[in-house]
Amino acid sequence: MHSHIDSTYLCQLTAAQIQEILVLNGVLIQQYQPQLHRWLTLAQLPDIGQLTLSLEPDKAAEIDRRLHEREIVEFTAMTTVMNINICDRYIFVPLLEQPDVANHERIELWGRICLIGNLNSVWTAQDLSWVQALGQQLLTAMNILSRFTATNRQHQVKSSPLSDLAELIERIAELESKCQQKDEFINHISHDLRAPLMNIKMAMRMLKTSLDADPQIAELLSGHRAEKYLEILEQECDREVDLINNILELQRLELAIEPVEIEPVEIGIWLSTTIEPFRHRARSDRQRLSTAVSESISTLEVDRFGLTKILTELLNNACKYTQVDGQIIVAIDGDPHSEWLTIVVKNQTEIAAKHLPHIFEQFYRIPGSDRSRQGGSGLGLALVQKLVRQLNGQIQVASTGGWTEFAVKLPVSGRVRSLNVS
Repeated sequence: MHSHIDSTYLCQLTAAQIQEILVLNGVLIQQYQPQLHRWLTLAQLPDIGQLTLSLEPDKAAEIDRRLHEREIVEFTAMTTVMNINICDRYIFVPLLEQPDVANHERIELWGRICLIGNLNSVWTAQDLSWVQALGQQLLTAMNILSRFTATNRQHQVKSSPLSDLAELIERIAELESKCQQKDEFINHISHDLRAPLMNIKMAMRMLKTSLDADPQIAELLSGHRAEKYLEILEQECDREVDLINNILELQRLELAIEPVEIEPVEIGIWLSTTIEPFRHRARSDRQRLSTAVSESISTLEVDRFGLTKILTELLNNACKYTQVDGQIIVAIDGDPHSEWLTIVVKNQTEIAAKHLPHIFEQFYRIPGSDRSRQGGSGLGLALVQKLVRQLNGQIQVASTGGWTEFAVKLPVSGRVRSLNVS
């Protein structure tokens, strides 16, 4: 990494990015020096020594005039590189220095970006617009860097090592205090939101029960829009409760409020109980849900809560994003001589490669993937990843051939024990 970031370094990075994206023969970034009426080269790619443009004075003056008028200038000319004459195609993109708005100064030409290609090179209007926007971002970054450097120099003159250390300690303490306040606020507001939501959920259930208990009202509501509205209210309430619960769980994992409790878990019974609601859901959505458990697995020493939450969130995602008649598979495997348990949840859907690096980010949701329009918070997979890490495990995702597979590898406290049947 560059040890000292300066304006030249920023220009070199910008030139490299332009050359890589547009596949050019070369790139120049130059600053205009009005007092000397010349151009100072700040970045040049490729770096093959001094590159000179063989321009007639009238032609050079015309280019400068058009650049000052904010025009993008294109021309063909001869260049001399290492005493070799080459005919190239050039485009000059002006870089405009933004004035102080309060002083209403005229926008001045700061410099130019020169794109160097061959006679067959083609640049679209979008390409040139992108180059100009990137150049303006470069100027903004250089201005910020300049102000930061000036402020830093003043600070160095006024301060001493001891005062700097004291200020740093004070800032760290302030940040820690703000982080603690943030955590407490999220924790309190989540609890405050969950209480009324649970009351609303209970009130809706009681309302539905009382309506169903009256045959006349039940008959009137059957097929009526009011029945659909009540169903929507229940669904949305459940979504909000799940969101609050996930936020609280993430907060608990961040703060490590509760220790992990290891206990014996009979995998067969646990899996049957955990997966039962999803069997009903899959049947309702016309999906096929199947399980496969290694014969060598029976009782494990694991964290029951974490294990259940991980499988529940993965199955919830699988059911949500699997098409009608699609298949969902849960496979649990473990070697009797190993201290690892592997849980695989795979379903018939495919995630584009560009989304996979972001799949565990909080609130990240793949656009257009929720075919059932069930909604969600984008916290489920982030929660799964944190739970897996808390249990010192690993999680991986792969998506290819029309399938998406989540593989969770968890350590067990003690070896996998087979159940001895007499």
